[in-house]
Amino acid sequence: MKIVANFTASRGIFNLDIDTTFSAGTVTAVLGPNGSGKSTLLRALAGLQTLDSGEIVFGERVVDAAPSVHVSPQDRSVGVVFQDYSLFPHLSVLENIAFGPRSLGASKKNAQIESEAQMNSLGITELADRKPSQISGGQAQRVALARALATRPEILLLDEPLAALDAQTRESVRTELDGQIKAFAGCVIFVTHDPFDAMLLADRVIVLENGVITQEGTPGELAARPATEYVATLMGVNLLRGRAQEGVLHVDGGGVLQIPERSLEGEVLAVLRPEAITLHLNKPEGSARNVWEGTVTGLAPMHDRIRVSVQASPSVVATITHAALTDLNLAVGTSIWVSAKTLNIEAFPK
Repeated sequence: MKIVANFTASRGIFNLDIDTTFSAGTVTAVLGPNGSGKSTLLRALAGLQTLDSGEIVFGERVVDAAPSVHVSPQDRSVGVVFQDYSLFPHLSVLENIAFGPRSLGASKKNAQIESEAQMNSLGITELADRKPSQISGGQAQRVALARALATRPEILLLDEPLAALDAQTRESVRTELDGQIKAFAGCVIFVTHDPFDAMLLADRVIVLENGVITQEGTPGELAARPATEYVATLMGVNLLRGRAQEGVLHVDGGGVLQIPERSLEGEVLAVLRPEAITLHLNKPEGSARNVWEGTVTGLAPMHDRIRVSVQASPSVVATITHAALTDLNLAVGTSIWVSAKTLNIEAFPK
């Protein structure tokens, strides 16, 4: 099934304007800052949000066409996993999972058979008689997923499926979730604010900012060519804007860099990865054609490396090893030289 979503929707003073498609067999992540419209998009697809204009089409079926057509959530073949999982506290795990099939008219026996099949598939059979208060966060996530799948939906929507988990549980549940959603034959759309989740779980990423799509593509495409500062920050790269002429980039805000794309002319974007930047205490002499001076304005640990923010023309973020940090004796306020090889800067038309 293909979903065509071309609509506007509002919640209070916020407006969401969407024009995109989702395909069966593809896992799509929706990324964006708080208030960008991620949850509103999921609510609209689930039938929980009315449209102001436009339509949503599931396959050949129009499920929303403002203002006259609105198919109810229970008639959309959509399974939803909410951020807080929304399990019924007074029902057992088995009863929670059986709720979906029962609400669609299945007999108690058939609903139990389907629920047991989902529990077995997700490895939670031993939880059948427990109440939500008696299970862990990771187990609750699997129960919520089982409940969503028990209705045999064609579309699976997940709202921040890992956000409620602690860091230790998150990694193992992410691996499990990856296998579960990749095995789902329909459309999978999940909202997240974590680019790491998107990079690991999604085939395609949609970025929402201020209610509109600012970029969409594979995780690799977004990392290679971020279209906005927000996307660049998410992907951990430096995004520079400026004008190019004969292999020279005049960066907006100051600075001149040599770039390999000599044929580019006019306004461009350029990506410089933090790991491709070298820092020096003294002006370097070497093969790098791009050398400029700056001041360290921030130091932040990042896994096994250190992110160093440098105010300069242009300002950049570099990543260095802990050993390099010690050798350079860096601190906020340290004067530093920055170098980057021309071939490590990728520029493309804006």
